[in-house]
Amino acid sequence: MSPDRTVTVLAAVERCRKRLWAHCYRMTGRRAEADDLSQEAIARAIERADDLQSADAEGWLFRIATTVCLDHLRRDRRTRSITDLVDPIAFDDVPAAAAGPEATALLRDDVRLAVIVALQHLAPKQRAVLLLHDVCGLPLAEIAHTVRTNENATKATLHRARAALARARGRADVDVPVDPDVVERLARALESRSVEALGALLADDVWGVVDGGGVVRVATRPTFGARALLRRFANLARRVPVPVACRVVHLNAEPAVLVTLPNAGDAVFASVHVETRGGRIIAMRVVRDPAKLAPLQEVTQ
Repeated sequence: MSPDRTVTVLAAVERCRKRLWAHCYRMTGRRAEADDLSQEAIARAIERADDLQSADAEGWLFRIATTVCLDHLRRDRRTRSITDLVDPIAFDDVPAAAAGPEATALLRDDVRLAVIVALQHLAPKQRAVLLLHDVCGLPLAEIAHTVRTNENATKATLHRARAALARARGRADVDVPVDPDVVERLARALESRSVEALGALLADDVWGVVDGGGVVRVATRPTFGARALLRRFANLARRVPVPVACRVVHLNAEPAVLVTLPNAGDAVFASVHVETRGGRIIAMRVVRDPAKLAPLQEVTQ
């Protein structure tokens, strides 16, 4: 093993360890999987340091991480339901995308929960090509080598991936970042259980989805429209008679509401992520899955 190349790889690892983790998180939507896969990618890169031919050691690392993620996703036969969200993360310092001028603006805020959820609706290969090009800024030739195809096919995959992501994201006229005043008012409305206060925040065509992880009993389909969403909120408020505390925290690099139970040791009950436009909420994603929420307990400390 060449000492010089090993030193080069180790230096690249230290420079981009967090970005490498974030790349694996974008590929899988799972915190624990990102932990394991990023470590596997680092170990594989160090072991294969002699294979480094490019001056771009960081790009080489991301190509290895992508291969590790694709291998994992091929083995993983789980299918995502329409209500299956991703793990929310208290991870604010993920560097911005390094995309070139031709890259889509859809990934400008590429750790927002709504974007990570949308990415999971892409085929793994599409996801890989899109992230390597529009986030990592790698040239098409290197990406083609990574996904084992030719450059023309890779370019076509990139165009299809961008179109698929746009469809999965839905409307593009959302506030980026989310309106913090709306999130603050939402926290107060949820804590006071005020249907009127919540209703004043919802756009008429708002939609919402709740992820119970197959453990917590929740609706198995999205809810469309302000009236339907308010009915579900009122029903939930009646089923949860104990006090709740709601505060704004930064999850996935944007304001969200963390709902906790003061009478149960401040256990995390839910995280609420919204998209806003014109001072109103147009989309609401609620995580109730205990497994996804468990790591957020430290945010309450």
